[in-house]
Amino acid sequence: MTALLLAGLLLPACQQEPPPPPQNSYGATERAFVELAIATDEQALKLVELDDNPALIENRKTELAELRKLLDAPYVNHHAGHDMPGMPTDAEIQLASTSPDALKQFVHAHLTESLDVLRSAGAAITHPPTAEVVDLMERHRAAELAAG
Repeated sequence: MTALLLAGLLLPACQQEPPPPPQNSYGATERAFVELAIATDEQALKLVELDDNPALIENRKTELAELRKLLDAPYVNHHAGHDMPGMPTDAEIQLASTSPDALKQFVHAHLTESLDVLRSAGAAITHPPTAEVVDLMERHRAAELAAG
């Protein structure tokens, strides 16, 4: 009788969805942000290297290093070839390599669009180490835009 009673209580509990991760943990939102930010910064690095601006180059490299520290699994670029806000496309990078005006336009677009993405992410990220990287990236973008 006891076995049947326990089975009746435990079976439904085993079939329920697991509880959501506690606040302040590294969850799906953080992982999605980190993967997107790595893909964006990898493309942006190709672009800013054309601009020969040491601060932009160093900032992207620093961000990539910090983002990779946050990964909880091997990185797979799910965004390759995408045209996303703040992420320079291969075609834009190619055009920027031959046109100073296009380079300036695409660098500015990267900075302003990625700042918008970062501000949205900042409102959704609850994991403190990830939030610190978002804050670092926001400070970089703001300083880079202020520098012209």
